Amino acid sequence: MRTMSRWVLILTVLLATALVGCESASNNLGTGTVWVATQGDQKLTSFSINLTSGALSQVGDQVATGVTPAAMAITPDQRTIFLVNSGDSTIGAYSVNSDGSLKASSCSSCTAGQNPVAVAVDPTGKFLFIANQGTFSDPTSGTVSVFSISSGSLTGVTTFPTETAANTTGTGPSGIKVSPVSFSCASSTGPQTCYAIYVSNQFTNTVSAFQYFVDSGGTFNVVPAGGSPYAAGTNPTGLAFSRCAGITTATAHCATNDGNNLFVTNSGSGNVTIFTACILAVGSCATANGSLLPSSGSSTTGIGPNTVVVNPVIDFVYTVDQRSNQVSQFNYSPVTAALTALSPAAVSTASNPTGGGITGNGTVVVVANNGTSNMSVFKVNQPPAAGGTSTATGKLVPGSQPTVSLTGQPSAVLVR
Repeated sequence: MRTMSRWVLILTVLLATALVGCESASNNLGTGTVWVATQGDQKLTSFSINLTSGALSQVGDQVATGVTPAAMAITPDQRTIFLVNSGDSTIGAYSVNSDGSLKASSCSSCTAGQNPVAVAVDPTGKFLFIANQGTFSDPTSGTVSVFSISSGSLTGVTTFPTETAANTTGTGPSGIKVSPVSFSCASSTGPQTCYAIYVSNQFTNTVSAFQYFVDSGGTFNVVPAGGSPYAAGTNPTGLAFSRCAGITTATAHCATNDGNNLFVTNSGSGNVTIFTACILAVGSCATANGSLLPSSGSSTTGIGPNTVVVNPVIDFVYTVDQRSNQVSQFNYSPVTAALTALSPAAVSTASNPTGGGITGNGTVVVVANNGTSNMSVFKVNQPPAAGGTSTATGKLVPGSQPTVSLTGQPSAVLVR
């Protein structure tokens, strides 16, 4: 009896240990990465982020940027980051190591237009697009620069204006986004595979839409799409697609596309304009041509929204409101495209937040605060584990490390 009791005790302990190990493994969501550029010391720093707690820790050494880093984008293969610097109109290229640390690449001839403020990489990883805001006094300075990407290096392809004949004071491109899916479009040489580019124009309160394609001769072509430009709110800035936009085959988080909505933050009017992007021939879009259709209205944010952050897993959307030092939080309806404020409608950040992002699993939001030289870290209320009875609220709460200090004033942030 004593021998049997001892074996029962040993088996019980082993089973308990295994269960604890399984529980720990299931609760450990792994790590993500945050890159933040600081204009005060012209540095780019990499941080590892614990996806369970939201805690950040620096990885690798800082790398140099240009003057006044403004925006970053990463290639689809996650191997290269491009950073535009508005102060000297340069472009930095950085290879991403396995731990998220960076190594600066040679990009001596990588120069954008006047006052570059936004950047995007197309879904194929072949092209880099840069919105050059230019100046209000020079109508021709607002442009989009296009570069070809090859092994992390850039080759200039073309530059095209966002102005039309009616613009007399320039458009002021301030945000740029490429459609997540291609569509068939016509050209003088026959059908082509096109993508759409959307540019927010801060000076004219509009969003421009373009189609681009590479013809059989290898020439890059760009033409206006639909009835471009389209009216937005006052001083539009940030652009983002709804989380299931462009989906044609079911994924783990998207059964189908959700209306292919494009969100636009309007920093002057304190709201979000919502468009339907005709990148698929579904719903109200008779054909896929990249044109935009106005949606059911707009949603009020705080003062000066500059960035829209879309949760990639559940239907919640956030805006970084620069002049009210907060993040507004919304529920998103894929059926109506409406944004409905959560309760509370916003959470506080530190001073002068310049932008933010969310991890790929939708659990952590990071906001860079220029005025206080730090980052605010928030956890996202997520769906429960299997068998749970509660539901996801999408609300933001401070992470275990709610504030991360920086050595210079952050002006650009990218979250993976």
